[in-house]
Amino acid sequence: MPLLYLVVCLNIAALGTVIPLLPFYATHFGAGDGTAPLVFSVFSGTGLLTAPLWGRLSDYIGRRPVMLTCTATTIISYLWLANAQSLWEVFASRALAGVASGWLAAAQAYVADSTTEDNRAKGMGLLGASIGLGFVIGPTMGGIAVGGAAPNYALPSILAGSFSVAGFIVALFFLKEPTARTSQPSDGETSTSQTVTGWQVLTSDILARLFMIYLCVFLAFTALEGTFPLWCKAVLSLGPRDVSWYMAFIGVIMVIVQGGLVGRLSRLYGESRLMLAGIALIALGLGGLPFSGGVWMALFPLTAISVGFGLQNPAMQSLISRAAPHDLQGGALGAAQSVASFARILGPAWGGAVFVSLGPDWPYFIGALALAPVLLIALPLVRRFQP
Repeated sequence: MPLLYLVVCLNIAALGTVIPLLPFYATHFGAGDGTAPLVFSVFSGTGLLTAPLWGRLSDYIGRRPVMLTCTATTIISYLWLANAQSLWEVFASRALAGVASGWLAAAQAYVADSTTEDNRAKGMGLLGASIGLGFVIGPTMGGIAVGGAAPNYALPSILAGSFSVAGFIVALFFLKEPTARTSQPSDGETSTSQTVTGWQVLTSDILARLFMIYLCVFLAFTALEGTFPLWCKAVLSLGPRDVSWYMAFIGVIMVIVQGGLVGRLSRLYGESRLMLAGIALIALGLGGLPFSGGVWMALFPLTAISVGFGLQNPAMQSLISRAAPHDLQGGALGAAQSVASFARILGPAWGGAVFVSLGPDWPYFIGALALAPVLLIALPLVRRFQP
């Protein structure tokens, strides 16, 4: 498990190196404020199509081979991005990275294989902490590499590729396939897939509700992700390096919450209550961001959003894996990643459109209001998943 977390941390460090810079990279090649956020959408669009396939493939051939294949392809995408000479190449290289994003679903399934239901939220939380640590390292290094007055966008992309190379080497030589993946269910478990098809399982009532919540949260969160660099530029007059520091700050909060709090809080209150608290905090942070009024004051709503997402995301992953049969967990988590990818297509798109048409603050107002009914949808799940 520690080796898995290291591989994930390195891959996320690679992603975090370029994420704060991508909208600026797109505008560098002539994209407008409404088009630049779509660089996130194209990544998610290809991920939407491939994540369930990678997740289901990992159920058959193993988590490790999928992680190796996806990471190797991701390395190629970063090298392409570093050498991009036009806007279409920026978008195409991110599309290729999206195709290879199935390594995350395989990593989530790896955690599900290696944990019991009682400590799965803790395992997902530690996975989230490794993601948070990657988002500390990546944006920090990317902010240093990009420079200030005359940004160098190629160097952060090369650095991102180097992080992924390191992750590939660790996975190739040190990471072992989890033995629990091929084990039989315990005496108290039955394999639902013996009588129910995978499609029926993934569209069951409980999973459908979880996927709907997952979709709505990511629609709000990814609108922020796609427009926040542009908001910083328009409202706070900040550049690529400054946005990277904000992303690193978010990563620090994620490490603290997911590495130190999720496991303990899930034992005390249960994953479903963490999910509710997370959604409420995200809504509060989104609604408060337009009123922050300054560079330092923006840290307060960003903290609420980061804590909320740090609680909600591992709790949701744990609930989804618990709701799926043992031998379809990889497919279920892959489907969840596809739901998130679908939201990552629409979120930056609607966020960018609202940003241009209504103003920089409106993607956050709308996102906060949209999460209110999501809390009502999530509330019955507390009773469903409590012992």
